Amino acid sequence: MKLNNRFLFGILSILLAAIIAFVALPTISRQTNGKTEIVRVTQPVLKGAAITDKDVEIVEVGSYNLPSNIAVSKEDVVGRYAAADLAAGDYILSSKVSVTPVTSDIALNSIPSGKVAISLTVKTLASGLSDKLQPDDIIRIYHFLDTAKDIPELQFVKVLSVTDSKGYNVDNTKELSEEEEKQQSATITVLASPEQAKIITGLENDGMAHVALISRGNEALAEELLAEQDQLLTELYYPELLEPELSTQEGPASEQGLESEESTIAEEEVSANE
Repeated sequence: MKLNNRFLFGILSILLAAIIAFVALPTISRQTNGKTEIVRVTQPVLKGAAITDKDVEIVEVGSYNLPSNIAVSKEDVVGRYAAADLAAGDYILSSKVSVTPVTSDIALNSIPSGKVAISLTVKTLASGLSDKLQPDDIIRIYHFLDTAKDIPELQFVKVLSVTDSKGYNVDNTKELSEEEEKQQSATITVLASPEQAKIITGLENDGMAHVALISRGNEALAEELLAEQDQLLTELYYPELLEPELSTQEGPASEQGLESEESTIAEEEVSANE
């Protein structure tokens, strides 16, 4: 009985070894040694940029363990837009490209009703706060023609983005490596009312706009300042919206004054009769 068990165990072991040797190992070998062509990035491509034929190349690599959504032909990527920053040597996945243009400015997708996004040109290093502005900063915009002037409508304005001369976002919060060159600010995009936008448009063609930093990193203060600016704009351009409120405040005082005047007249009449 023991001999039969050992014999069966030996037969099973031999069969298992044969399966491994003639089936499993060749399959693994084909997978590990197999080659396939994929698309590789040849030079940096920034998020939102269109991918050109010069940006990519076809290379042969081992097919083992490659992602199923990796690009295998230039037709898969050329003419499409980078959905993320791509570095030289990167393989391209389908999730990293987009058929439609991609914007890196998320703030532009959620502009409040009644507001617009508008850009002003940074004409000198000093006028743009020496390339130190960041999104969500609250700034004050001054106008210089013959003299510097404060603009009541532009006392508190929110920065949406800062871009360079090619339209790429400038990230002034990032530490640069020795090999990287700092981007120079060319425009500042801000959130504005239609009235503010008209003034900013005028500044583009008349003199120079300078910006001053008012608040950064304080969300509560930013909301307070922007609300104060909206109130001022209402007073300057839509005072009729404030009249009902003023009438309500002045109403009781006027009635009290009338009652006081009537009381004084009555007292004078009584004194005259006496």
